[in-house]
Amino acid sequence: MDSMHAAPPAPSKRLDGLPGYGKGRAAGAMVFAHRLGSNEAPDAVDPAILSAVTSAMAGANRYPDLRGETLAAALAGRHGLNAAQIAVSAGSIVLLDQILRGWCDPGDAVVAPWRSYEAYPIIAGLSGATLVTVPLDAAHRLDRAAFLAAIGPRTRIALICNPNNPTGTALDADSLDALLAEIPADVLIVLDEAYCDFAGSASQVAASPAARLARHPNLVILRTFSKAWGLAGLRVGYAMAAPRVIEQIHAVQPPFPLPGVALAAALAALALEPAVTARIARNATERARLTEGLTAQGLPVAESQANFIWLPLGVDAASLNDHLARNGIAARCFAGEGLRITTGTPADTDAVLDAVARWRPNV
Repeated sequence: MDSMHAAPPAPSKRLDGLPGYGKGRAAGAMVFAHRLGSNEAPDAVDPAILSAVTSAMAGANRYPDLRGETLAAALAGRHGLNAAQIAVSAGSIVLLDQILRGWCDPGDAVVAPWRSYEAYPIIAGLSGATLVTVPLDAAHRLDRAAFLAAIGPRTRIALICNPNNPTGTALDADSLDALLAEIPADVLIVLDEAYCDFAGSASQVAASPAARLARHPNLVILRTFSKAWGLAGLRVGYAMAAPRVIEQIHAVQPPFPLPGVALAAALAALALEPAVTARIARNATERARLTEGLTAQGLPVAESQANFIWLPLGVDAASLNDHLARNGIAARCFAGEGLRITTGTPADTDAVLDAVARWRPNV
């Protein structure tokens, strides 16, 4: 047989049936005036960050920190932890993958609310674990009683996205703490807080990890610079946990988890917290405008604490998504379930409200 046409070796059976990761913007030549499908920050990168990245490029012939130690130390200072409680990587999704591969064996279970972040089934499947999904309640929030009931003897990880993606709904601090306290100590809790900056004060967001980790040695908290911190294109995420947990994450993590330019950008961003606070305030304003405007037009909108809103439109989600695309607006459609729209600039909000006013379901 011609070797050029021979079948390659088959991959692991774990890949069978895995869902693909969706696209936040259309493929091909379509150009969108309003990119509202990927929950990115709408404003340009601060000049101080650009300067830090440019300076870091001068040392691009050398390896960066082996474990991102400089950034870990800065993050530890911000959150009242020690550097041994921090692991950094190319986005929090990479850390989640490392955690699931490090803690799960085939046949183990990962419990998560659903719908939630679409990468969860992919990552769980690649680890060999079974993802046990727990439907959200009628308000599109985590159902506490059902979630706890789903945790069984094979559960290795309880995975909580708060605020939840794609619904934007969140448990308040007291409800979240009550839930964490009820999860068995032999289950690793992964609290995905990619959007937490939009759901609380800056002081609360900075201080809450230390308080929770002191109470729960089985807790890992994931954060990212991709959303409120405006560095989605540089892929910087981090985990906070007990030192022993961080040691195990490092055991499955390749060396040099972040390039030097990404480390420099994140360090520069940490010195610009007032700009982040202003970005969050602008988001809250546009989120309220978008929610109120769409509700006034008769559309259902979940109560969001993130930088996006969720329209649980069911079978009409694809119709509205297509209509928005024809009007130069990229959103994120979950066919048959709903539509997620990122909160952007005032012009983005105006464009969405104008387009939706001209939409008719099933047309």
